[in-house]
Amino acid sequence: MIALNIADVRDFMSKMLVHGTFDKFYLCEALVETFTSFQFGGPLHKDYYSAGEQEALGDRELTLWQEMKPFAYELIRGKKLPISFKFVFALSDENLRWLLDHNHLKIDPSDVSGLFLNIRYENKKVTCITGTSFKTFVMDKTLERLWDATTVQFMKQNQIAVEEL
Repeated sequence: MIALNIADVRDFMSKMLVHGTFDKFYLCEALVETFTSFQFGGPLHKDYYSAGEQEALGDRELTLWQEMKPFAYELIRGKKLPISFKFVFALSDENLRWLLDHNHLKIDPSDVSGLFLNIRYENKKVTCITGTSFKTFVMDKTLERLWDATTVQFMKQNQIAVEEL
């Protein structure tokens, strides 16, 4: 787990809310505090979808950020900044499998609960904290270190200036 301070909040918010930088992440949960609290995200309600739409979703259980981003944008944009917000993103199943294969890790993706990126805005600062969760206890920290390094590389590739805390 690492904590990263975002150097340019305005640029980061644009990349998160307007551009496609985080679109392929799952949204586990979100909380936006403005004049009231708004909480959203979490598991998909498959019964909401038609049979054809359910088939297109496959075994996906969470919403993608690109599907929720317009709602978050509407809550956050405006003349007044939110008091705070928190978004919990998870690496998609497809990207998790790629990360494990690409780095030759002998970890079954079904043993990983998630690789998370927690984004918090408070006191006009944005902090990102990585997290790794397994379904069983694991002593090996290789995946955790890889996820930390991958997150820093992701920020660099997307020209998001960060400072490790």
